Amino acid sequence: MKVLVRLALPVLCFTFLTAIGKLEPFVDVSEAAGIRATHSGHWELFDDDFATGYLGIGQAWGDYDRDGWLDLYVTGNRDASVLYRNNGDGKFSVSELTPQVALADVDTGGAVWADYDNDGWLDLYVLNHGENTLFHNEAGRGFADVTSVAGVGDAGKGTTATWGDYDGDSYLDLYVVNWSCFPECGDPNISREHDAARDTLYHNRGDGTFADVTHLLEYDLLLGAGFSASFADYDNDGDPDIYVVNDQFKNMLGNILWRNDGAGCGGWCFTEVSIEAGARTFIHGMGLAVGDYDNDLDLDFYFSDMVNGMVLLQNQGDGSFDDVADDAGVVVGPSSAVGWGTMFFDYNNDSWLDLFLTATEFIQYDVFSGPEGMMFEYRDYLFRNQGDGSFADATPQAWIDEWRPSMGLAYADYNRDGFIDFVLGNWNEGYRLYRNTGAEGTGNHWLNVRLLGGGDINRDAIGSRVYLSTDSGRRLMQEVKAGSSLGAGNDMALHFGLGDERVHELRIRWSNGVEETLSDIPVNQFLEVDYTG
Repeated sequence: MKVLVRLALPVLCFTFLTAIGKLEPFVDVSEAAGIRATHSGHWELFDDDFATGYLGIGQAWGDYDRDGWLDLYVTGNRDASVLYRNNGDGKFSVSELTPQVALADVDTGGAVWADYDNDGWLDLYVLNHGENTLFHNEAGRGFADVTSVAGVGDAGKGTTATWGDYDGDSYLDLYVVNWSCFPECGDPNISREHDAARDTLYHNRGDGTFADVTHLLEYDLLLGAGFSASFADYDNDGDPDIYVVNDQFKNMLGNILWRNDGAGCGGWCFTEVSIEAGARTFIHGMGLAVGDYDNDLDLDFYFSDMVNGMVLLQNQGDGSFDDVADDAGVVVGPSSAVGWGTMFFDYNNDSWLDLFLTATEFIQYDVFSGPEGMMFEYRDYLFRNQGDGSFADATPQAWIDEWRPSMGLAYADYNRDGFIDFVLGNWNEGYRLYRNTGAEGTGNHWLNVRLLGGGDINRDAIGSRVYLSTDSGRRLMQEVKAGSSLGAGNDMALHFGLGDERVHELRIRWSNGVEETLSDIPVNQFLEVDYTG
């Protein structure tokens, strides 16, 4: 195994103060950074059975040109999508390759980067209202639309996609989530009203093409109005399972948990276990955050709802979950809030994953005339993990005072200063980039780990885990994922906040089960680990 160590590159230092002199934890640097992409969407609810429009939004981080700086792709829904190239100085330029991936004549939604063919270059999958699009990265020099050849042009109201190697053959498979499009997707070849909302599972053949293997899953449980999903090893058995968050609109299935049970069953075995696992929640599910917020070495789920409270499923370590949102202080409701994108991330580097939730407002005239709409401006929520199972509302006052119709978000340390930043997608407005000032994590140590696969490990090492032990004996765990939340592609590097502690050792569990241990790892650096078999 080869280990490459890179120290964080120097960045420009700025001071952002409020009127009373307090340093804000995040500042909007969109204008200075050159992020000006717009978003234009339409959605209208006529009654409980009929809605028109497309609730699509997408934001994805990935270093498409391999220059060491994370680039950003955002979708416009009815506007053209934009690819931004990170200049490495805190600013972005519209990439000269943008026309190749703009999809100006397509209604676009979620987006996620992944190297599906293991050639070392990140490819881009974009979800659309209609046929989705797969762009192959031509060694950083351009993008080719290979959707037809690859066979992944799933047609529906695509919201989110997630990549994972469910059968361990080193090639990434793809799960596509579709929201209800009844009756707009009135295909005469579709026999039932919910069939157009079917989620799709694609198996990567390893030759640039995919097979639709949705038959491996129970068909009727794929027909929910889905908003988000993630490959995640919830039961710690070494293979990726799939959790799907469904909206109650039209077809009330509840959330679905597909347990990966290995080879057999006419190709591969997936068992739907949401009821027995305590994860079949019936809500207006939108976004999904996956992470080990309580540092007990298993993955927990947080997902958003509308009007009623959000849900935090704490993994009990025995294959089951308990909803602890109320005790944890992250319910947010009942209220007029409509929860959308959400994510776990350690914004202050104190070693505990914090939580972000975007929201719009639901406004209703009265019980007789029905809803006016749900895409109105509202406040977002930043919850600071207190390390005792609970969270405190740490939302900056500026965000409470200035509401926006926020839906999507995705995180990355785009300026390589050791603090996680994020991009925010606002409905019918555009995208804003928030830089983490480090104000609440000054003096805290951190370690950013990027795993690179090879041989029988997919190039992005998706599904692999890092277990970090501190010098005091504490243990932290993170898993490499691609796609979750709502139309989002977070950076796939694993960012560990450490507080005032240092690293005792790293144990890597690669997605093929091989384990490696590293010691004497300095803190406050970007670490790359290549798997060599």
